[in-house]
Amino acid sequence: MEKKTNNLLKLHIGCGKNALDGFTNLDNNVFIFFKNIPFIVKILRFFKFIPKWFPEFIEIVKEKNIRYCNASRKIPFNNSSVDFIYTCHMLEHLDNEEAKVFFEESYRVLKPNCILRIVVPDFQLLIDNYIIDKNADSFIRNSHLVGEKPKSLLKKIQYILQGHGWHHQMFNENSIKSLKGYKFSSVNILKAGKTNVKFNLSLDLNERSHESIYFELIK
Repeated sequence: MEKKTNNLLKLHIGCGKNALDGFTNLDNNVFIFFKNIPFIVKILRFFKFIPKWFPEFIEIVKEKNIRYCNASRKIPFNNSSVDFIYTCHMLEHLDNEEAKVFFEESYRVLKPNCILRIVVPDFQLLIDNYIIDKNADSFIRNSHLVGEKPKSLLKKIQYILQGHGWHHQMFNENSIKSLKGYKFSSVNILKAGKTNVKFNLSLDLNERSHESIYFELIK
């Protein structure tokens, strides 16, 4: 029997533009701070420092009340106060130390027996595809392990503010199983569409299924 979700605190960390209804949506994009500072936006627009996606992103930030959160430093909620955490294609952007903090913070804020659900790129799938087609350029491009250095002034400013969007680490089933070294009681690798959560998530459990691996950590 599913639990009612009205009073549950569900976090969506690293939401980007994909804010979810019924969740507290969090992202580390520094442009979130500009949503209520129109004169800064005008200055940035005048000097053409605003990326093309900025207007749409700010509208979503306002509409969905997306809040700033750098989960590699601190998740701004009290101990044992959160019922569920979800993050999709965010973890691979953290280096080892940042990921360690993220897991520690997630464990801290989750209530006992509650779940952290993570979706990451399936590195084994990339390797299997490379073995089949032998296309090195495609492998490098799809792995996002490297990228072009920022050349324009706008790109350099974005790089200073946000860092690059490359992947610091990749995951397969073996590397996910090694996460048992954290305090969580269990780490479960799941098929797309499956979850251990007992209440209605209002969440697409098949999100990015063509390129992803799914797992849940239970506190």
